[in-house]
Amino acid sequence: MIMNFYLSFPSFLFILGLFCFVSNRKHLLSMLLSLEFIVLVLFFMLFMYLNLYNYENYFSMMFLTF
Repeated sequence: MIMNFYLSFPSFLFILGLFCFVSNRKHLLSMLLSLEFIVLVLFFMLFMYLNLYNYENYFSMMFLTF
C-alpha cells in the first residue's frame, strides 16, 4: 500500500503540472509557475525514491553543497 502511494501520488502531481503547463500557454507567469511546480515534483519523486533505499540524507547533503 505504501509502495503504491510512493509511485502514484508523485506521478499524479507530475501529470497535473504538465496539464497546467500545456493549458496556460498564453500566460507567461502561469507557465513559469507550472514549470517550477514540475521541478519541485521531480525533486519530490527523487527524494521519495531515495527514501526507499535510505539514501535521502546523502541526497540532501549533495543538494545543499552543490
